[in-house]
Amino acid sequence: MNMENSPQEDQKWQSLLERSKPTFAGDAELPFGFLTSTLARLKAEKRDRDLLERIGLRALFASIAILITVGGVSVGVQLQNRFDFDPAVQSLIQADDVPIS
Repeated sequence: MNMENSPQEDQKWQSLLERSKPTFAGDAELPFGFLTSTLARLKAEKRDRDLLERIGLRALFASIAILITVGGVSVGVQLQNRFDFDPAVQSLIQADDVPIS
């Protein structure tokens, strides 16, 4: 992004300021230069920082949502496997633990 103005743009600003002198007597200086370019750069940096922050927060929330979903599915599958046996099969498994002499 080019922050320098061409001489033609400078003349446009000068003519606009000359026309507005009666209304804005204190603003007879050019509205561009080091201060304006610095402020514009800071504003652009803030906008970029805000954008990255929003993207980062969205990624964080999406990651948390995925972790919660995966955890819920894992616990659900584990609980389903625990209670999945037919009662007859479950009694056979329990009988397997009894020692036979």
